[in-house]
Amino acid sequence: MLHWDGILLEAVLLDLDDTILDNAAGLDAAWSQVSQALAASLGDVAPDGVRAEIERASEWFWSDDERHRAGRLDMPGSRRAVLARALESLGRPDPALAAEVGALYSQLRDAALAPFEGALEALARLRDRAPALGLVTNGASDAQRAKIERFELESYFDVIVVEGEAGCGKPDRRVFERALAGTGASPERALMAGDNYECDVLGALGAGLHAVWIDRERPYRPIGSPLVRPAPPRPHATLRSFVELVEKLGI
Repeated sequence: MLHWDGILLEAVLLDLDDTILDNAAGLDAAWSQVSQALAASLGDVAPDGVRAEIERASEWFWSDDERHRAGRLDMPGSRRAVLARALESLGRPDPALAAEVGALYSQLRDAALAPFEGALEALARLRDRAPALGLVTNGASDAQRAKIERFELESYFDVIVVEGEAGCGKPDRRVFERALAGTGASPERALMAGDNYECDVLGALGAGLHAVWIDRERPYRPIGSPLVRPAPPRPHATLRSFVELVEKLGI
């Protein structure tokens, strides 16, 4: 039996990226390599200047709520769009070059993707003790299912809810309700853990679940425009990793 805050848990729901898998692994190195590749193609712009324009273009792209929702369902297209805007800002628009370098970036990020240290071992221990275990992840079906298959994660979970398959994503309460329906758990006896404060924590709390924020000391940025956030219906715990969560559960 698992307990959280004095409550007997019927299910634990987990996020995927930056909770079980280190989706930020190799991020800085990939952008550096891409900046160098673009600078070499342009011939008259330093890599640092290219990197600065990419960062500005990325900030612009992901700051809009609608672009964010659509973009996370088509990451290759999002990366092409960011690079195309950076090239336009440099006065050198080139869609073909943006596509070529975007593919390089996707390749580098995919190669660097890996589970966090100890995460799979902790997941196996949790699987043995949890009455029901669910995976709830935003993103496109093909991309997220490829990660799940690559790291052989499907067998750990009773239910897997992917935004691209569900037609909506976190923090929409329907996502959590769909996951709970697959586990047979009631929201007041379920715990959601993830790294995105808005999607995983506020979304889960709004749907009546308990929540744990996996805060790896990365900056928290709301999705899209600023939101008016009421006080959450329940307090949430803040931990540094999924492994720490499993330890807190006494496993």
